[in-house]
Amino acid sequence: MHRKKPITETHEMYLKTVHRLGEDGARARVRDVALTLGVSPGTVSNALKKLEDRGLVRHERYGDVVLTEPGRTVAECVDWRYQTLKGILVEMFGLDEASAEADACEMEHAVSPKTIRHMNAALERYRKHGLNLMPRVVRRARPQCLLCEESGECQGETRSSESDDT
Repeated sequence: MHRKKPITETHEMYLKTVHRLGEDGARARVRDVALTLGVSPGTVSNALKKLEDRGLVRHERYGDVVLTEPGRTVAECVDWRYQTLKGILVEMFGLDEASAEADACEMEHAVSPKTIRHMNAALERYRKHGLNLMPRVVRRARPQCLLCEESGECQGETRSSESDDT
C-alpha cells in the first residue's frame, strides 16, 4: 500500500457498516453488523472491542453499537470514498450496480485522500457536463482482458505459465 493508515481495512468496514445501520435513527446491533458483513457475532464483538479501545465506538455487551465522533468521521470518510468510486464505476464507466458495489468496496480502502479528492472532482464535472467516456474505454480493451472479464478472474497468470511449459 502506498500510504500509512491508522486503522485496518476491516475496521474501516466495521465503522462504515455501523454508520449505515445507525442512519435515520436506527439502532446498530452486533447481530445486524454480523449479518451485513457475513461474519459471526463473536467476530464482530472482537472487532468492536478493538475499535472501542481506540475510542471509535461505544458498545455495551448486548447493547447497541454507537460511533464516537472520531469513529463517525472515519466512517463518513470511508463511505464518501465508496460513494465516489461507485459513482464513477456506474455513471462514468457504465458498470452494473452489483459489480460497481463490489469493486468500490475493495477500492475504497486503497485509494489515497488526494486521489479520491481528484476522482470526486472528476465525477462532479462529469455529472455537470455529462461527458461520455465509455466508447473510448471499450475500444482500448485488450483481447485477453475481455477473456478475464468473461471468467471473472485474471487469466494472464494462467496463460503465461502455460506458455512457459511448452
